[in-house]
Amino acid sequence: MTSLPSRLCLVFSLTFTLAGCAGTRPELAQVRALAAEGSALNAFSELSQRHLDSYRRSRPYLSPQQDTQARLLAAQTRAAHADVAAIVQAIRLYLQALGQLARDDAFDLRKELSSAGSALRAWPDNGIDDRHVTAYAALLGQLSRLAGRSSQQIQLAQVLHDGDAPLQALLEALDGLLRLYDKSGDNERDIVLGLLEVEIAYADTPQQRLPAVLASSVRQDKSEEYRLYGLRHTLARKQLSQLAREHGRLAMAITDTAGAAP
Repeated sequence: MTSLPSRLCLVFSLTFTLAGCAGTRPELAQVRALAAEGSALNAFSELSQRHLDSYRRSRPYLSPQQDTQARLLAAQTRAAHADVAAIVQAIRLYLQALGQLARDDAFDLRKELSSAGSALRAWPDNGIDDRHVTAYAALLGQLSRLAGRSSQQIQLAQVLHDGDAPLQALLEALDGLLRLYDKSGDNERDIVLGLLEVEIAYADTPQQRLPAVLASSVRQDKSEEYRLYGLRHTLARKQLSQLAREHGRLAMAITDTAGAAP
């Protein structure tokens, strides 16, 4: 019959071999990369702030009628800005939580369990017999399975699965806001450049020559500014779309992997 020490060696060897078999799954690294990628949200936040400041930039170019309407719209934008920022913060917190859950060492207790397992011996005269030693090994074996890679994979899969639909909805909201920001930027561009064109066109006297030159220079700078921000809106939408697709892909991949685990 196999001796108790040999049986314990076999139990712990099997336990930690199984715990280590999963190794570092590539999906965990991919989730961490997704969680650490903040360019889409950073770009959105910056563009949202620019949209918030639109009235301040365009005010010198507005007619009295335009100013009244633009002031009301600016007040609405300021009122909604806190909720827009809250959506961005919620997405950030969710991604940070995913990053923590996908850490390689998040549930790795093999070192602690190994030390605990090797310390227990039977002391019949002191009330610790072979049955207790075996029970101790079995309990740590259960803990190892609960705190091992397979459990981490299952929990991460559950969070990704349950979080995918609300995340997609919030990213869709940000995409819609970016469309609004882009349209608002076009309207601001038309107002600013339109007025500058009028000023340049009617600057036909020697006294107006210098203001016309300055207006032409401002118009050129403003035209480039609006062009670049239009491109940034497009890029930010692509980044949000990529974030949504990658999250959906990982949710499916890790769910399939966790479901296939024994």
